[in-house]
Amino acid sequence: MDSTRKRTFNSVYSGKDCYYGLEVRPEFSEYFGDKNLTERSAIDIGCGEGRYAIYLAKRGCRVLGVDRSRTGIEKLEKMAEAENLPITTQTADIAEFEFAPASTNIVVAATILDHLESNLRRQAINGIKSALKPGGILYANVFTVSDPGYKLKKRGRDDQVFSDVSDTAAGIAHYFAKEELKAVFKDFSIITYYETVEPDHSHGRPHFHGWACLLAQKPGAVVQ
Repeated sequence: MDSTRKRTFNSVYSGKDCYYGLEVRPEFSEYFGDKNLTERSAIDIGCGEGRYAIYLAKRGCRVLGVDRSRTGIEKLEKMAEAENLPITTQTADIAEFEFAPASTNIVVAATILDHLESNLRRQAINGIKSALKPGGILYANVFTVSDPGYKLKKRGRDDQVFSDVSDTAAGIAHYFAKEELKAVFKDFSIITYYETVEPDHSHGRPHFHGWACLLAQKPGAVVQ
């Protein structure tokens, strides 16, 4: 992620409230909402202000939140301390983060793979697959070519000239093609996968997002 994108996210995370809110995606809460995660661990890659990390930690999961934005990490640290949540943090670029093999039960990669250029994206995907223990769960979501921001990218423009485009669309390095995310993790067992276009009122002006959302399990017997 280049310095311009870093400045963008430092800026949006600098407000008092969480810029993207604390609500997680519905497929995520539906899957994890009734689970006791006390003996489990998770890595939230590109955690930002940490909504997924907080959600898992409130269910007893030990979470490592990783993000390049120190502003986002500091906000997560304050919330975790205030609620005494089992969250540790690391301020790091994905290019520098070391994925320890078979080290975690859950990996969250929410709107991060689409922010990475090709080589770094492949590196992160390989790291995620390695870091999960057998039977571990991956949650990933990405912007797709159905997102209005893709129209700007195709025209070679970074300005938000369309009212239905997210105010942070300039941070997207790669819009995923139809079923591309699913294909990337074809060696996993798919729990939930869907693609959709929907309105988003959580940040900035009202706009739309084209999403691909994936819950998948790494092959092998579940390891605690």
